[in-house]
Amino acid sequence: MPRLPIIPSETDATAYLPDSSLPSFYMEDYTVLGLRVGNLDAAVRLLEKNDISIFKRPGYRELSIQQRDQIPHIIQLLNASDISCVIADIVEQVYQG
Repeated sequence: MPRLPIIPSETDATAYLPDSSLPSFYMEDYTVLGLRVGNLDAAVRLLEKNDISIFKRPGYRELSIQQRDQIPHIIQLLNASDISCVIADIVEQVYQG
């Protein structure tokens, strides 16, 4: 099952993805999509309460996606519970040398 990183939306929040590797060749279009949430702890509790599997990783969490149409439902669930949530690129300042 695919997993989607979930991180806090604070501007200084970054995710270290130790199991992710850069492709051999990319041209300024490398991206890792994830969810940025306003309150990570509350988001994790709500998702687990709704039977969405959460995996704890160093510095961030991942949620298990069963089907691609589940993502909009998850975002709506969080926003309806006053937890801001957007899907966004969570990798910043990747340098290709």
